Amino acid sequence: MIKRFLQKTQQTFKALGKRVADLKKPEPAEPKKVAPGLKGPAEPQKVEVTISASTAAKVISVAILLFILTFFLYSIRDILILFFVSLLFAAALDPLVDTLERHRIPRSVGILLIYLVLLLVLALFISNLVPVVASQISELAVKIQELITNVVNGSIELPGWLEPIRPTLSEFFAGLDISTVDNYKDVLLNIAKQLSDVAGNVLNGVFTVFNGLFNTVIVLVLTFLMTIDEHGIDKFLLSLFPARYAPYIEGKSKAIKKKMGDWLRGQVVLCFLVGILTYVGLLIIGLFTGTVQYAATIALVAGFTELIPYVGPIIAWILALPMVANQSLLLIVWVSVLMYIVQLIENNLLVPVVMKHAVGISPIFVMFAMFVGYSLLGILGMVLAVPVATAMALFVTDYAERAK
Repeated sequence: MIKRFLQKTQQTFKALGKRVADLKKPEPAEPKKVAPGLKGPAEPQKVEVTISASTAAKVISVAILLFILTFFLYSIRDILILFFVSLLFAAALDPLVDTLERHRIPRSVGILLIYLVLLLVLALFISNLVPVVASQISELAVKIQELITNVVNGSIELPGWLEPIRPTLSEFFAGLDISTVDNYKDVLLNIAKQLSDVAGNVLNGVFTVFNGLFNTVIVLVLTFLMTIDEHGIDKFLLSLFPARYAPYIEGKSKAIKKKMGDWLRGQVVLCFLVGILTYVGLLIIGLFTGTVQYAATIALVAGFTELIPYVGPIIAWILALPMVANQSLLLIVWVSVLMYIVQLIENNLLVPVVMKHAVGISPIFVMFAMFVGYSLLGILGMVLAVPVATAMALFVTDYAERAK
């Protein structure tokens, strides 16, 4: 009897325990009614991101290595510039050497012949044009000071349509610090002296172009080594990247070589043509207004600043204004019109023909690259920024096409 009582008690407790467990279970949520054809709201999900200590260490290590690499490259930037200039020259000379080789002239002999021709052209330029420019700059340094004095004193003769602004001009120049004017004068005289020294020693002038004998020899030797082998430039570019990227880089190196070579050859032609057009235009203006005193210097400035895209012509125009202002203020108008016409001819006729295969990238991207180049290396950085941007654009375009 006791045994039966205990069994009943045990069964009762089991039943109570089961009821309590059922009460603790949450009731199933009633499904929300959704209109036919529509999906209900997705259930929120928790996403946990765990960064291990090893991953954090790798990220920090990569950041430190990138910083060290950037610092190292910046510290050897002068050496990198020599290599890049040599690469540009090699890319520009390579088609000429190939042409000579097809006429059974060995590549080594062809390169030396091209060097000799370039040296003779540079020597003729230095010995004939540089003395004239040096003399004109020296004369200009003195006359700029006279021009400012004459404007302040009111002794300069202005065209009738400029007479109303004479007080404004006098007030502006009177506010200039005399020491500032003297500093500009000294800078111009120093430039004239350096140009005279260069013209007096042609060989010295050639070295000056490349900023010293050592740099000249390095550029010539590197260019020779890159060009003497038919695939020298390709091998040089391949040596800069890991072996696993060799097939990809080999395909791009030909495009880079062609773009850079086309750019440099095109720029040399443009500089020459713009300089000649400017000089001829100034001679024509001189037939009607009298001789333009600094025609050679203005033409030289216009030719060299052509190396700087978009900004170069503006720089040339600004530098030309004080050169002609002392002779005749009306001449400022004529020179401004001439430079505008030269730019129209360049942009609509010369550039489409000479540079049709070169660059081919957005002007905004070119301007950005130029500003970056100027912040790093000054004027030289602005000039070299264009071929660098051209090479980078090839990789960026290829990456964008692959990502589509």
